[in-house]
Amino acid sequence: MALFGPDHNAFRAHFRAYVESEITPHADEWEEHAYFPRQLFPEFGSKGFFGLNRDPAFGGQGLDFGFNAVLAEELPRSKMMGLTLSLLGQTNIYTPLLERLGTREQKTQFLEPTIRGQMIGALGVTEPSGGSDIIGMVNTRARDEGDFWVVSGEKKFITNGPVADYVITLVRTRSEGGPYSLSLMVIPTALPGFRVKAELKKLGLRTSPTGWLEFEECHVPKRMTLGKPHLGHFYLLQNILEERLVGALAALSSAKLVFDDTVKHLQTRHAFRQPLSKLQAVRHRMSELAACYESCRRFTYSVCESFRDGKVEAKEICMIKFLVYETVQNIIERCLQFHGGHGFLEENWIARVYRDARALTIGGGNSELMKDLVASYLKL
Repeated sequence: MALFGPDHNAFRAHFRAYVESEITPHADEWEEHAYFPRQLFPEFGSKGFFGLNRDPAFGGQGLDFGFNAVLAEELPRSKMMGLTLSLLGQTNIYTPLLERLGTREQKTQFLEPTIRGQMIGALGVTEPSGGSDIIGMVNTRARDEGDFWVVSGEKKFITNGPVADYVITLVRTRSEGGPYSLSLMVIPTALPGFRVKAELKKLGLRTSPTGWLEFEECHVPKRMTLGKPHLGHFYLLQNILEERLVGALAALSSAKLVFDDTVKHLQTRHAFRQPLSKLQAVRHRMSELAACYESCRRFTYSVCESFRDGKVEAKEICMIKFLVYETVQNIIERCLQFHGGHGFLEENWIARVYRDARALTIGGGNSELMKDLVASYLKL
């Protein structure tokens, strides 16, 4: 069955109209001031966008994964990759973890208001010491004190961290180390001992706040443990596959928007008494980029269909994380080159996308790690 049918196409038209009329007109202003529009979250929630494929018992709509795929493809029309990241975190990182692992109490306290957009979540995994080695790098620790975990440590590079109402946090709960030493717990940011150490200034993604978070003797009730204790590493490995897959859809959509704008530019920009689009070197290069995009899109769609049907292709998703994301970076870089000096101007949104896209092969598992994981699947 194809990823998209008539219902998905109708939703796409509806959601695209909303993004282009209500969000995109603010892009230049919000990007210039690195403004995070928190007011969008309850608006998104009221329209059901945060719970498209979530359990109706907790405010979701119970639709299939294809609707989330549509949302991921259309959000880049906002021309703000940062805001797209923050919103997709809400739809495909925090809510899946809460839905899959949460108790009824946790779902009532956190999942429902997250789907309504009344709460903003964050995922705290990476630390100042590193991020790729999940088992070895976690120094944030929890001391067992009866009904409480007492948590101390730091998390860095945390999307939505400075504005979050809670942080799903990976914490070391066993001193002996190993994969069975880490737990996930939902830590409300109102708890004593939590603070935002800094809001990080980044090269790009400026409409997505990124935080350096500190926990100092935070007394977290054990009922806030997400899933079973000491299995946090395995829960994350399962959840991050959806994050990478949805991220690929958004990244490809951004590349296609840049590509289409570049085609228009080449048709209207003249050199040597003809449009740039008539120069053979330009035509051939754009044809190559189009082929790269189309092959990556079809590969990603195929894996999305399997994911929708309950078959998780971890090896292929790791391939997507480096192959598709690197291809997107290349397409955007080459298109910017074709814009010449205009592509280097801050007023050109393509310059923003170029800057933002640099994070694609860093966050959520860098390309080097993904290639090593694929090699392990190949038994190399």
